[in-house]
Amino acid sequence: MSYDVIVVGARVAGAATALLLARAGLRVLAVDRAAFPSDTVSSHQVQVPAAARLARWGVLDRLVAAGTPAAREVRFDSGRVVLAGRYPSVDGVDALYSPRRTLLDAVLVDAARTAGAEVRERFRLEELVWRDGVVTGIRGRGVRGPAVTETARLVIGADGKHSAVAAAAGARVRWSAPVRTFASYGYWSGVPLPSGELYHRDGHVVAAFPTGDGLSVVYAATPQARFAAARRDLTAHYLAVLDRCGDLGARVRSGALAERLRTTPDLPNVVRASCGPGWAGR
Repeated sequence: MSYDVIVVGARVAGAATALLLARAGLRVLAVDRAAFPSDTVSSHQVQVPAAARLARWGVLDRLVAAGTPAAREVRFDSGRVVLAGRYPSVDGVDALYSPRRTLLDAVLVDAARTAGAEVRERFRLEELVWRDGVVTGIRGRGVRGPAVTETARLVIGADGKHSAVAAAAGARVRWSAPVRTFASYGYWSGVPLPSGELYHRDGHVVAAFPTGDGLSVVYAATPQARFAAARRDLTAHYLAVLDRCGDLGARVRSGALAERLRTTPDLPNVVRASCGPGWAGR
């Protein structure tokens, strides 16, 4: 069977793309090396305009029903100035949401399947298929069985910052800059957050928002130049940053870390060519 579009990567970007293309009547195949639900080290904050899109697609209600709280108010503290306010409404949605990726990705994958897209989990891309200089499909395999080739009019790479599709297509880097920051985040119980909180301190940016399962996600970004020292004890560094943010550090310390602390030192600043003959990507 030949498809109109093959989407490589079926998390937020890929599943949403597959969903919309399938609803438009195209034959869509989405593949991902993960099985859903599963977590990933990435952001999981859906800003108000994106939440409005999820509502339009009929997906937001599922996130809310699963226990994802709405954050309608936010407080920004720079150390010198404190601002507090409400988010403006976009298409009737007036809150942002911070669903766990175990929930958000799975909900979007389910919606894509319901729309008619075929989704293959635990599928690993091995190579792009070319004909006369044009990408015409992919070759890869699942957990078991032989390699298979699937063809399509367009292959879309939605497979993350180290995109295999972009690498295989030879996507030209148009702009790049050194890594500026590294970030750590954790999920905390016993740290209630009635609204979102943002802090800026000495080059550090901290965000704290409610997420599902009665947890709060607390994120801290630090200039990359400090990573060598911080990596000796990333948890101690993370908590020390929070201690600079009013009473946030004390509130977090009074709670419990529900899962291990995640740290992302690899945050590249790259703009690549977004399309070529037979392929598109991010």
